[in-house]
This record gives sequence, C-alpha cells and structure tokens, in this order.
Amino acid sequence: MSFLPALSIISLLLMLPVLLSLRKSSTPGAAEFASGCATTAVAMALVMLSEVSSLRPLALVGYAFLAGACLFVLAGFRAFFALPSWRSAILSLGAALAATISVLAASGPESVATRALIALGIAAAVFVIASIFVLRLRTASDPTIRRAIVVGAAVAGVTLLHIAAHLPAATVNQTGPFAQVAWNFALAAMWLLYMPILFLGVILMAHDRLIADLKTTIARDELTGALSRRAFIDLGERLFVSCLARTRPAAFLLLDLDYFKQINDRYGHAAGDAALGHFAGIVAACLAGRGTFGRIGGEEFGIVLSDHTEGEAFLLAEEIGRTVRDTPIGRFGQPIRLTVSIGIASAGQGDTMTDVMVRADMALYASKADGRDRCTIAGRLQPDASARVLAAAAAQLRAAEDYSRAPQLLRDAG
Repeated sequence: MSFLPALSIISLLLMLPVLLSLRKSSTPGAAEFASGCATTAVAMALVMLSEVSSLRPLALVGYAFLAGACLFVLAGFRAFFALPSWRSAILSLGAALAATISVLAASGPESVATRALIALGIAAAVFVIASIFVLRLRTASDPTIRRAIVVGAAVAGVTLLHIAAHLPAATVNQTGPFAQVAWNFALAAMWLLYMPILFLGVILMAHDRLIADLKTTIARDELTGALSRRAFIDLGERLFVSCLARTRPAAFLLLDLDYFKQINDRYGHAAGDAALGHFAGIVAACLAGRGTFGRIGGEEFGIVLSDHTEGEAFLLAEEIGRTVRDTPIGRFGQPIRLTVSIGIASAGQGDTMTDVMVRADMALYASKADGRDRCTIAGRLQPDASARVLAAAAAQLRAAEDYSRAPQLLRDAG
C-alpha cells in the first residue's frame, strides 16, 4: 500500500480548520469549501485503504465521497462568485460525464481517446489553479472567467474520479520512455496534489476577499457611504498631482450643511443622521461619477474634481445646492428642508491638497457670512500660516454661529 496519499490527506486536514474559520467571517462558499475539503480527505483515505486486498470494497465508497467533494467545490465556487444559477456547473459536469462514459464504453480505459480526455481534464485543473493564484479577486469582476472556473472545476473533478477509479497507484510507479514517465507524473500530480492545491488557492482567494472588504470598510464612512477623511485626502492628493503633472485643471468643493446642529436639537440625532445620509445621496447622484466625494468630518464634505475648471466646478456646486434645497426629508412627520453652503477652490502649480482645502474653507466661510445656501469661489492667493489659522478660526466660528443664529428655514418647517 502506497502512503503517498497520506501526505495529501494531512495537508487537507491542516487546511480544514482555516476553511472552517472563514465561516465566522461570513465568507461566501466557506461552508461548502470546508465540506469539500473534509470529504476529499475521507475519500483519499478510503481509496488508499482499498489497496489492501481485504478492503477492496472501500474503493467504491471512496469514489462516492470524491464525487461528493467535487460537488461541494462547485457549490463553493458558485456561492463565492455569486453565480446566479447552477446552469454552467450542471451542463459542464453532465457533458464531462457523458464524454467520459462514451469514450470508456467505446475505447476502454487505456485508449488514446481516453488519454486525450484525461489530458483535457488536467489542463482544466491547471487553468482553475492558475486562475485562482494569478487572478485572485480580479476573477470576481469578470463573469466569463467566473463561469470558466466553475466549468474547469467540473471537468477536472470528473477527470479526478476517472483517475482514481481506473489508474491506481501501481500505474503511476511504472517506468519507461520519457513520454510515459511524464504521463504518469501528470496522473500522480492530479491524484495527489490537485485538491490540496485547489483548497490552498481557495484559502488565499478568501483571504484576499476579506482584506478587500476590510479596506472598503475603512475607506468608507459608515453613515453616508462617502469616502472617509483619510482615504478622501489621500486620493485627492494623488488626483491633484496627476492633474497638475498633465497641466490639466482640478478643483475642490468644500460643502457644509447649514444649521445642522439645530436639526439635531429639534428633531433628534436620528433625523440628523438621516439628513447626512440624504444629503450624501443627493450629492452622489449629482456627481454621477464626475468626482471623488468624501466626508471630512461632522456635516462637512469635500469633492475633488479632476479636469474641471473653477467655472465648471461652480456650475456643479449650484446644481448640488439647488437639488438639496428642492429635496426635503419627509420621514419625520413634516418636511425637513436642507440647504448647503459651498466653497470652491482650484489647484495651481505647486499646490498641495492642504493649500486648496484652506482656500476652499475660506470661500466656504464667505458663503456662510453672505447668508448661507450659496457658492463662493476662492481667491487665487496662496495661503500662508496666518491664512491657515484664519481658516481654522472660520470653521470654529461657523460652528458657534449655528447655535447663535436661529435658522429661518427650520422655523418655517415648524
């Protein structure tokens, strides 16, 4: 009895706890992959034991377990890639089974046609493993590759069943011409290495998914869906550098909801949260992919506009202000009307993100001082240290004025 399959069984059992742990993170397909891993380990153990003459019947049970493991793998890929139906898996599995049975019935297990069919299955296995290791999460964005992986896994699974049933370990150990040795090595690799490497790829693929989801969670503001402050500023800095390097215009909009603190005081923090979400949805709809939108803090938001002049940015700002004004919140017994003040600044050669934000902040203060619910374009002067201090003081003054000046808009709503 060959003990080489024991190495594959041990590797599968080592990966099983990792796959089980992925279930706690709600990774799609984790339960199916874990079931497939455990079932594969049992199948390989039964087939290995069946080499003992008195335990021959265990081989059939092992093949049944291996078939079940292949189905679990297909189900895992379907869940992980969010495929809408089983059609591609069922059709490919049925076609592979029909072709295998037809070739075996017509030519026998050692014919050239059978070898060609097995070679196709091994090629499919290599494609699946290469796709997982090389493409990783990028496969999730391409429906064609997602379905190709499922099809490849089905064909490889049928091939694995055929190798297990018709080409025992004794065949693998035969020596002879180079072609025969290479063929036997391919069969041995398919039987002993395919499933362990496949599940290793699945673990890495799921790991990539978790990291990507974590990055998305960190980069997005949970309440509004806009970019978080750090992610927004980092991305904005890169966009400004890119535009200035190409001598293309770039603009920055600083938006502040008017009298937001009174909304919280009068209607409650639930209404304030709803106002922020409502406002973010309006801005995102107005942008329609034309800019990068982020939450800077509290009720202040920013927009970076690549390839936009000050004039184009002003037109967009007016559209946002008009839409916010004309779209009240109606979920709290009476309409809550919102308005927004906006400061606009463009980026010039040598500007940093901070320079542009300071100018936009001073322009925003001018919008507040002029009566709110309006847009103001910043001057072209470079901010110095005193301007930065003034911008910070302006932000504090706006917060204080939100309490000292009762908004006519809220009184009208009441």
